[in-house]
Amino acid sequence: MKHIKPLLLAGVVSFAVMGCGKSPAPQEETSVKETIAATEKESVAAKDEAQTVKLLKADALTDDMQLVDVREEEQYIGWNTGNKPGGHIAGAVDFPASWLSQSPDTYAIRTTMENELKRRGIDSEKPLVLYGDDTVPEETASMYAELGFKDISVLEGGFSSYLETGGEAAMLPGFSLYVYPDWVQALIDGKKPDTYEGSDYKIIEVSLSSEEGEYESGHIQGAINIKDTFNHVPGLRVLSEYENIPMEEQLKFWNRPEDSVIQENLEKAGITQNTTVILYATTPATTAAHRAGVLMKYAGVKDIRFLNGGKTLWKLQNRPLETESNIPENVSFGTKVPSNPDLIYDYDEELGCVNDNQAVIASIRSWKEYIGNVSGYTYIGEAGDIAKARFGYAGSDPYSMEDFRNIDNTMFNYEMIKDRWVKWGIVPDKRISFHCGTGWRASETYWYSLALGYPDIHVYDGGWYEWSKMPDSPKKEPGVPADAPEQEPAEYFIPKEK
Repeated sequence: MKHIKPLLLAGVVSFAVMGCGKSPAPQEETSVKETIAATEKESVAAKDEAQTVKLLKADALTDDMQLVDVREEEQYIGWNTGNKPGGHIAGAVDFPASWLSQSPDTYAIRTTMENELKRRGIDSEKPLVLYGDDTVPEETASMYAELGFKDISVLEGGFSSYLETGGEAAMLPGFSLYVYPDWVQALIDGKKPDTYEGSDYKIIEVSLSSEEGEYESGHIQGAINIKDTFNHVPGLRVLSEYENIPMEEQLKFWNRPEDSVIQENLEKAGITQNTTVILYATTPATTAAHRAGVLMKYAGVKDIRFLNGGKTLWKLQNRPLETESNIPENVSFGTKVPSNPDLIYDYDEELGCVNDNQAVIASIRSWKEYIGNVSGYTYIGEAGDIAKARFGYAGSDPYSMEDFRNIDNTMFNYEMIKDRWVKWGIVPDKRISFHCGTGWRASETYWYSLALGYPDIHVYDGGWYEWSKMPDSPKKEPGVPADAPEQEPAEYFIPKEK
């Protein structure tokens, strides 16, 4: 692959990004001389439109530069991959070059490249500095030029050069929670990838009930399958069907199974407290995988990881899948369930948070749910939210999490996640209870906050479903709170077509 090298004296290299089409084929009556003249004119115009890419040394970086890291997500968040160092330059935004070669119909979410740049605050009208492991290839820089960037520089020697000159790497504190495809493949191949302690492991594909045949059609080698019924007691989906069901029974729906059932399900899956569990799923089932992770940690599993990007990224990278089902052997879990009961909050604990000024009620729901315009579910009648709830972002509807996902289904920029939360008072020095409708979206953000290093975090299991049914439960006033830091969320997802 060709790399950009400095020219003598000038220290820059130029390449042309053709904004014009090819020269029109000469008509029969056009003379050869006229055709040559037209071609030369177009060539001059192309040179005038050529983009100049400048080389920038690491010691010339300043805080106000618009830095973009074009490496893969695993390196950006902190993984060393081979001899390539992990982490990133503080203030740099992740935008892997691999995204630029994705076809729109492979996106994990509905979006465009322009939209993805916008949601990260990357402005094509401002100077841009790109960096990779080494000097950024010409092909990569040209793709950014084609997106409309006119002032492009590349960091000479890339991230390695930055570190060699004394620069420090910024990284996600708990990056090891989010493993990457090569890490999983190394595990399958009998190797010992970084941070793996060598215990028994299980790769688990979590499937939605609506994804019939998904696992059977192809899964990661050795993976076993867990259905989303692992996560809850399934309930009725039509509101009118609840009329003749006692409230005591209604409150069991959509909540976690009994502890004995959780333990039994884990043992059937071959999981002990010491099993390293790697969870993954399709894009729609990613919340289900995180919810399963919460129940496993609640039960007492000590080492839980997530394949960042899940099945979506695995397939985007054209990695192999097998179709033969894997059936685990029953085991003994090895400890009392739950071993971490404080992870999950029930109604009384959530009520305690409402009455505690040092606690934050984090609402991981769509904006329409948060302000009380919709309940969000066919089986929840009342719209609204829990008293003192602060908006924690989510997505376009109760089953989506675009605000936390990249186009390949990997975790969105963790620094931007934290910035959004801090704006709404969801800060690490307070006790935080995440909730949504029934605990799935909240479970996903539980793991993100754990990776961010938040020390006192919990998931309110019952969510708005339970809260709306409890008599005298304190509720948030409809609409945008008077002290809200923004009157509408900074969301950039493209609404789904009706």
